[in-house]
Amino acid sequence: MGLFFQDGLMLSAIFFLLCLSHVGLLLWTRQLKGAGFPLLFLRCLLLTLAFDNLVVGLGPYLLPSGIYDILSTLRFWGHAILLPLLLVFVASAWCGFTGSSPVWPVRLAWILAGLAIAYGYFFDLASLSLAPAEYYPRLVATDGQPPYATIIVNLLVVITGAWVWRLASWPWLFLGALQIFVINGALAGREWGFIAGNAAELLFAVSLLGTLKRVMNLQGHSTVGPAGSISASLHAVSVRPGGRN
Repeated sequence: MGLFFQDGLMLSAIFFLLCLSHVGLLLWTRQLKGAGFPLLFLRCLLLTLAFDNLVVGLGPYLLPSGIYDILSTLRFWGHAILLPLLLVFVASAWCGFTGSSPVWPVRLAWILAGLAIAYGYFFDLASLSLAPAEYYPRLVATDGQPPYATIIVNLLVVITGAWVWRLASWPWLFLGALQIFVINGALAGREWGFIAGNAAELLFAVSLLGTLKRVMNLQGHSTVGPAGSISASLHAVSVRPGGRN
């Protein structure tokens, strides 16, 4: 038990480092201006991933306490609510690369994101039960069922990323989405799979930031010259269309 606890403390350092990396990316986004919802989403995503790694890293220290149950529940809720909104980000990026009107792609993305959030609530969050994991001290969901909403969202991002690569010669959205999809799929159920999965999330976040910056540069050069601005393809997602391991 003592050796296991020491290993847990060693592994926790990895998650603290991942947490700091996400915070660093979050601070870096301060140089990006005027991107509407996509930038807001990325900042929320980075904050959520930083919190997720912080909670996992604190496992060896706080697992016996009641506060850790609350923190772990919050990290599951954060993933379930925020990840589906990735579809809106990707739809706006696709419009930015292709010059297409953002109205229908973004509306469809909001609808799909809403359905994914609703599915996550009724089938995952509403009956969420946490228990200590066998490998590395942390709390995990006890139902053991695959995160179908997450899988579908990731698959849609991979497909859209491939489309962007073909149309705009920008491979990084596709590669970032593909590596996290493959790693999570290949290592699901492995004791140490969650470590590789969290590291893959960092690489995916970098690919999303690079994609947003690329779209911002394209829009700036093509619409208002050196001063730069994001066109309606990004601003349109600022308003909703109306009328974990």
